[in-house]
Amino acid sequence: MGIFEQILQLPYAYIWLPGAVFFLVVAAVYWLTRSAPVMAEIAAEAPPVQPLMTPKPKDQRGTARRQGNTVEVHVAVAGEEKERPRVGSVLDRSMGGMRLALYHEVKVGTVVRVRPVHVDDIVPWVELEIRSCRPSVEMPEQFEVGCQYVKSPPYSIQLLFG
Repeated sequence: MGIFEQILQLPYAYIWLPGAVFFLVVAAVYWLTRSAPVMAEIAAEAPPVQPLMTPKPKDQRGTARRQGNTVEVHVAVAGEEKERPRVGSVLDRSMGGMRLALYHEVKVGTVVRVRPVHVDDIVPWVELEIRSCRPSVEMPEQFEVGCQYVKSPPYSIQLLFG
């Protein structure tokens, strides 16, 4: 017979056993909370730990970036002819816009129209507003241009950009 079965065989075990279990639980909680201030004192005496790397600033975009294959696009600045557009590349895209690599600088606030190079003429141009433009660190003589959709195109059109 095990020790637990022997304890259950004692007289009036169903009365005093729950009280004993309760007392043991309370004693354990008291012992654990009593040692917590000691641990806090030890932690306060320890020198502060310096992080190995500084944390990156939180990404402020509302939608996640979706990277994929680089897609070559035609870019026409509003007011220019669509028959002779310039060429650029889509670096990454999101539901709110895309980041382009262009060989020319574009003023922030300008509206451009883009369309993938290898699509039929029936595919509509997508209007983007330039939100940022800076020289590329990775690609010399190019500019990284952050764009936001003027009006979100259908998802089927967005998929054409990679």
